[in-house]
Amino acid sequence: LPGTPANALAPTCSSGTTFGQSCTFGCATGYTGGGTLTCSSGGTWTQSGTCTVVNCGLPGTPANALAPTCSSGTTFGQSCTFGCATGYTGGGTLTCSSGGTWTQSGTC
Repeated sequence: LPGTPANALAPTCSSGTTFGQSCTFGCATGYTGGGTLTCSSGGTWTQSGTCTVVNCGLPGTPANALAPTCSSGTTFGQSCTFGCATGYTGGGTLTCSSGGTWTQSGTC
């Protein structure tokens, strides 16, 4: 059986694992893409396709908050913090979800 590519789920080999056969793989939570692994004549596996981390892009500014600070990036699992505008209390975090959207915790 072929190894599992980086950030992928275990390959599915419905047609077997002999020369010319292909196995497909999907991506782990928080990654997009997928591809195939094909058994070559030398008995090695050739990979086509990859799994790329989800990027949420820069988050919007929550109501009554200051612009978020994203010191660790904007990809899956990363968080941005925000404080509150003058006259408001609180603050919180925005976390990049596996679906590519920001999840807010805390308010102003």
